[in-house]
Amino acid sequence: MRKIQILMVLGFTAISVYGQGYVEVVHTPSRNFMEDEGGEKLGAGNMWQLKGRYTFPFSVKQNEKKQPTIWSGTLNGMFSHMNNEGMAAEVNPNDILNLSFNVSHLRPISSKWYMMTSFGIGLYAIPNDISFKSILANGAVIFAYKLRNNLDIGIGAGLTNSYGVPLIMPMSFLKWNMTGLYEVNVEVASSMKASVSRTFSHKFRLTLVPIDMDGTSAVVKRNGKYKIYGATRMRTYISPELKVGGKSCLYVAVGAELLHSVKVSDRSYKGFTSSFKGNGGWRFGCTFHAKAGFKYGF
Repeated sequence: MRKIQILMVLGFTAISVYGQGYVEVVHTPSRNFMEDEGGEKLGAGNMWQLKGRYTFPFSVKQNEKKQPTIWSGTLNGMFSHMNNEGMAAEVNPNDILNLSFNVSHLRPISSKWYMMTSFGIGLYAIPNDISFKSILANGAVIFAYKLRNNLDIGIGAGLTNSYGVPLIMPMSFLKWNMTGLYEVNVEVASSMKASVSRTFSHKFRLTLVPIDMDGTSAVVKRNGKYKIYGATRMRTYISPELKVGGKSCLYVAVGAELLHSVKVSDRSYKGFTSSFKGNGGWRFGCTFHAKAGFKYGF
């Protein structure tokens, strides 16, 4: 509980100082735990999460074509607490703490092309077992092309040391939005999210999110060896938002968790390649999903 209180204080303090961020509480009720390729119940468990994020600019400039050049920093925090039973308790840690800081840079290359770079470092650990190996670094560079005014596509490469040795992997980027009576946003980068929103008044907005996909990871010690624990989650939900100030709003979301897959891999190149294979993992069954939060500056 103290970890949750600390993250809440950090989140709200950051929002008030830097002006753009969110803090939310997420609950996933108990569901069955099974092997990825089978339906036999091996256990069950639920999850509570506290998540926070804020972004602040170091520098923002525009050239003569009104194209921005931006340096910014982003702090992410997430604390997950799981109540598991059976094999679910053996595979999944009770608590996971993710804290990271990234510096990002965006600059135009031409009238259509621009470049995005990011480098970050973070703590991905079980709170009671934090070590130097729990500190992971990541980086990325993406070259994007503005195909239309509302459609950007790009390709690049990402760097990570999650598997012990530095690894470079290809990355893709897609950003599409449409405005009008309904506002549509689709973004694919380090995560994937698509949403359709409608504003009914200056106070109330309703958003349907057909897909919201992200992940959690932690360095864990199993049988005397350090491994990487990874979980991928995909959700769908509907979210009403109520504006409570000039730039702030409260929101809730109710929906379903469609996917929660789990894998524990060796911190090696072989472990990296095996993480993309469909066998050797576990999954939780589909269940209800709910969250509530506060955001400012969006």
